[in-house]
Amino acid sequence: MILQTKRLFRHLWRQRLFTLLNVLGLAVSISACWVIYRIVSYEYSFDDRLPRKEHTFRLVTGLNFDGKESYNGGASAPLYQGIREQVPGLKRVVPVFKRWIDAVNVPGQRPLDMTEFKGVVATDSSYFDMVPYTWLAGNPATALNAPENVVLTESRAKSYFGVLKPGELIGRALVYNGKDQKTITGIVRDLDYPTEFTAKEFFVLPPKQYELAEWTNTNGSDLLYLQLNDRADTARVLAQISNIAKQKWDENAIDKNLPDVMKRWYILLPLEDSHFSTFIREWETRKASKPVMRGLIGLGILLIVLACINYVNLSTALIPQRSREIGMRKVLGGNSSSLIKNILAETFVVVMLAVACSFIFTKLAYSFLGDIIPDGMHEYSNGWWIVYFLIALLVVVTLLSGSYPAWLITKVKPISLIQGPGTLHLNKGSRVGLRKVLIVFQFVIAQVFIAGAFIMGSQLNYTLKKDMGFDKDAVVLVNVPWKLQRDSVNRDKYFVLAEELKRETGIQAVSLGREPMSASYSSSLFENKGTQAKDPVRLQLYKKWVDTAYIRFYNMHLIAGRNIRPSDTTNEYLINETAMRALGFSSPQDAVGRLIGQTSMQQYPVVGVVKDFHTRDFHSSIDPVVILADKRNLGTINIKLNSADPDKWQQTLKLIEQKWNTFFPAGTFAYKFYDETLDAMYKQERNQSRLINLSTVIAVIISCLGLFGLAVLIAFQRTKEIGIRKVLGATVTGIVQMLMSDFVKLILIALLLASPIAWWGMNRWLEDFVYRVKIEWWMFLLSGLMAVIIAMLTISFQAIRAALANPVRSLRTV
Repeated sequence: MILQTKRLFRHLWRQRLFTLLNVLGLAVSISACWVIYRIVSYEYSFDDRLPRKEHTFRLVTGLNFDGKESYNGGASAPLYQGIREQVPGLKRVVPVFKRWIDAVNVPGQRPLDMTEFKGVVATDSSYFDMVPYTWLAGNPATALNAPENVVLTESRAKSYFGVLKPGELIGRALVYNGKDQKTITGIVRDLDYPTEFTAKEFFVLPPKQYELAEWTNTNGSDLLYLQLNDRADTARVLAQISNIAKQKWDENAIDKNLPDVMKRWYILLPLEDSHFSTFIREWETRKASKPVMRGLIGLGILLIVLACINYVNLSTALIPQRSREIGMRKVLGGNSSSLIKNILAETFVVVMLAVACSFIFTKLAYSFLGDIIPDGMHEYSNGWWIVYFLIALLVVVTLLSGSYPAWLITKVKPISLIQGPGTLHLNKGSRVGLRKVLIVFQFVIAQVFIAGAFIMGSQLNYTLKKDMGFDKDAVVLVNVPWKLQRDSVNRDKYFVLAEELKRETGIQAVSLGREPMSASYSSSLFENKGTQAKDPVRLQLYKKWVDTAYIRFYNMHLIAGRNIRPSDTTNEYLINETAMRALGFSSPQDAVGRLIGQTSMQQYPVVGVVKDFHTRDFHSSIDPVVILADKRNLGTINIKLNSADPDKWQQTLKLIEQKWNTFFPAGTFAYKFYDETLDAMYKQERNQSRLINLSTVIAVIISCLGLFGLAVLIAFQRTKEIGIRKVLGATVTGIVQMLMSDFVKLILIALLLASPIAWWGMNRWLEDFVYRVKIEWWMFLLSGLMAVIIAMLTISFQAIRAALANPVRSLRTV
């Protein structure tokens, strides 16, 4: 055993170049699989510890207006009471209604210094029956039995009170929004596993008598969870819920004389799918994508296969170098099973070394991937599962890499092995064709990645440089906290602040708006009653509240009419071209002066039409937008800095902060450049691009490691041929071309195979964009040229070295 181990390591050291190449290739692919496993296992582990997870559902509202389907993650607030009273077969009905808090303070103290109070929900005791928390203080049965009670998580309690013990906090008071005092009745430990339930403070949701109109209001902040009994029929439960809601919708439509233009329905979304429900538009909720997870798994498999192909190619190519050793073993009685064990043992040691090296590469990968890594993944421990995964990976890679070389050796005749290098023959045919197929496969994958990275980069560059219909350069957005917007005194102050900022030399212009230009947070149903049709034209328009400087500030093009005038309330509208056409107007001039308005509300004139502009990313077409003035709905200060002097921007920003603190000493100053907003719109695409870029680098490195090793072996095996050619007058250039020509042919074949695969994959990816680059033939030609250049650089050193070698040495008889 010791002798065999020494022989094994002696062989690996003798062929240390190829050992190093194999270890590096396998280590890179194993580290990639390691990272992918961590990401995928984390995303699929959400709420795994929740009891009855398979029987827990979230009620989601489907909406259809004018043929456009969308899904809202919430449900009508009154619905939970109706379901509890009228739907049998349910174990629990759990409302989780988000609450928006501007300020929190301990009585007698100033408000706590927190920019946002997230994670506050109103619910009842059924929540803690569905989601089991560890109670550190308080009685779970009575903690939420009165409207003035509040339960805190341990982390939120520490942020409010510091290091006080949980028991000491029971009975303490907190004041919310300066007027709503509540008593702490419970402290629970934070959930220590990935979960959709991230609330930190729990208010009581008391029963109430809801107005009829509230049944038609679907708020994404009002979440509703249902736990079904084991034998409950989901289809029947859903039908009963739909009947309850439809009855109320119909009553409200008759009561308000509303047109039937909006279709609604419900779906029961299994909790295990909730984390992957990317079709639901939700704020402040990170979702994962199952197609992306499947893509990552496929990517990991591909990279492992590439590394195993490297090992197979190099190992089989090295068999002639070991011919005498293996032949003597066979002649002296070594059987096939012992040879296979030896080869697999060598492979196992190489893979073990690769696993050890992968620890370093994995750390480097985490630092490179940055925000691609899901929040909370590093804190989440897979426990022993990561060890099991690495052991399984070790076994699988060993078998994939070592099985074919081991089998191949058993099929070689002993006499062929003893005859020495260069005379190796198999019992049946040649192995050269398989090696070429494997090289082509490697470079097909590499070129698909190269083409994909190039096309994705082109699309991202296009999205960032395309004209969005407004001027976004040197624009800074200062968010006005909600508590300041709702206070009329403070609201007047930020109008005064805007006027003061306009007088600063480092500022070109200032304007006020509800939200950033490239955002659409609010929409309403508008109608144009002035058409010749029997029924008015109705359209869901996205609303943008602005001041009179907004159009000029963003350099928007007014193509007809005039700008809106200052007003405390809405009394006139601007619309964009898309809204103009959808409302039935024949031209911008035709729209000016016509009356439109929200359904069942007063109508006001359209005073102007602006050229279309983008309010969303390029996945969506341009929205129909109505622009209106209302001083009560302006929550963002838009500041255009002096673009001629960017070196002084930081100085100007400090000045803005000083003035802000003068007007709002209790309000947190927060700003961001408009470019950051646009970057956030394409965060997912940027992450995908970075992932493809990294995968491209890994695939190219693995392929080139194998290519370099094969170039070394081929140059060695053709040493005498090269010597004879040089004696007969062959030039160095000619020999280099001879050695490289076969590889170039294989890479060109790979290009022909990779191009349609890359075109299909990238076309599928681009289908998600309304505005996209066109895939051109030269993109694939360029990716193929890059692959050829990389391959030539990889093997050129060894080819030139072989061509420059002394022919006398190569022709000596060994």
